[in-house]
Amino acid sequence: MTANPQLPACISQWRNEQIDLPTLPLKLTIPADPDALLDDPDVLEESRRTDYVPYWAYLWPAAREMSRLLASLDEPPATSALELGCGSGLIGLAAITRGIHITFSDYRNEALQLSEFNARQNGLTNFDVLNVDWFNIKTERRFPWIIASDVLYEARFHEPFLNAVAELLEPGGEIWIADPGRALVLEFVRLAQSRGWEPDVYNGEMEPRSFPVIGQFQLLVFKPTA
Repeated sequence: MTANPQLPACISQWRNEQIDLPTLPLKLTIPADPDALLDDPDVLEESRRTDYVPYWAYLWPAAREMSRLLASLDEPPATSALELGCGSGLIGLAAITRGIHITFSDYRNEALQLSEFNARQNGLTNFDVLNVDWFNIKTERRFPWIIASDVLYEARFHEPFLNAVAELLEPGGEIWIADPGRALVLEFVRLAQSRGWEPDVYNGEMEPRSFPVIGQFQLLVFKPTA
């Protein structure tokens, strides 16, 4: 699949993948070779100036499991949610198929454009998009449920992420974070615990675990009280 004016212009080749969910099959358009962006002169220059890495272009491992989990929920905790770091939008799309209104968010407009494209090509309309920079929250909107996947890959993002969700979450709301079992998950949990945020940990079947496990998918559920 070649360039499409409705998709980010920085990618010249795209591929389609079918994601089979319990609710319905999704057609997901993603970059054919996201690694090619790492050699793009504009990306190299932005990376030199700001440490930018085009994470949005990759379909990360926990997103597949998280999408299946969200599409299988019997009782979602809310009827609307914010997806932080949406990338291609897969977990938000899965939530929409369960009747949940999703706000796709990212600090990269390329991710917002891609998520919107993927929603519309699947006939999904119950969404909006919002530019959110974890380091500088400018919106006054608050959400009863925040979902995210594969966002714990760099320790330097842990504190800004926690600061961001503290600003974006409604009182009494929940935060769901999917992780494939990176070692850094333990550091993130300790940082959250230092704020008084104690996670409930689940596997891909929503069976509880007593603690995070390295090398395996898990869902962290936080219900901050302050």
